Amino acid sequence: MDFVRMNGSAVRTTSVYERVIPQEGGPPLQEIELVIILRGTMEHRTFLALLGRGQVRIEIPDRSGASWTVYDTEVVTAYSSSSSMGEGAAHRHDVTLRETPDSAARRAAERAAQQPEPEPATATPPPAPDPEPEVDDDPDAPVDFSAVTVGSDASVWAAALRQMTTPGGSKPAAPPEPPLETAELAGAEAVLVGLRLEALIEQLTAVGIIRRSNVDASFMRLVRQRFVAEATPVIGQKAAQRVAKSVVEE
Repeated sequence: MDFVRMNGSAVRTTSVYERVIPQEGGPPLQEIELVIILRGTMEHRTFLALLGRGQVRIEIPDRSGASWTVYDTEVVTAYSSSSSMGEGAAHRHDVTLRETPDSAARRAAERAAQQPEPEPATATPPPAPDPEPEVDDDPDAPVDFSAVTVGSDASVWAAALRQMTTPGGSKPAAPPEPPLETAELAGAEAVLVGLRLEALIEQLTAVGIIRRSNVDASFMRLVRQRFVAEATPVIGQKAAQRVAKSVVEE
């Protein structure tokens, strides 16, 4: 900050430092240290006269300069030094001001007045009492099952109870079947793929998209050109050649 107001007069400052001093039985006090450099004998004497009153009202702006905080203070210490004699001399003043208890109380009241009033707390209705448990007239009396009705024949219930209570009453589960061997799986997969292709050809032939004779001709061409090469890694070259020969000769 560049300026403060002291007793209504603007004073240029070199530095301003503030600290908080705790106070027993009241809000904390503000202590302010100022460094002020004045030029000329007249300004120097005027400032000394201002400090000589012992009490100073100082107003410090906030960072934006839009508002000012007012402190009523007392002079704690004041030191000055001069660079030379005469009107052209520079005079440095190191001043410490401490806020009075009345000023601290005034600022605390202003802050409290600016706080919004708390909303009234809504009363919470008391919780509803727990329902009282039903009291059994005679806990040792035997239970009467005469009013209990059964949804089916009693013999059915008796048989179900025997199965639940008799060890081994229910049928044991059948052991799982052994998994199919690799050759069986391969054969089944080949048959299923052939049946699916046959079903596809039948549907396409039925709607007139393809002709059965064209499909057979393409199949025989692929057997002659590609079957042996593609079947050899699976069943061996000799087997592939035998199968191809039998298909072509049919």
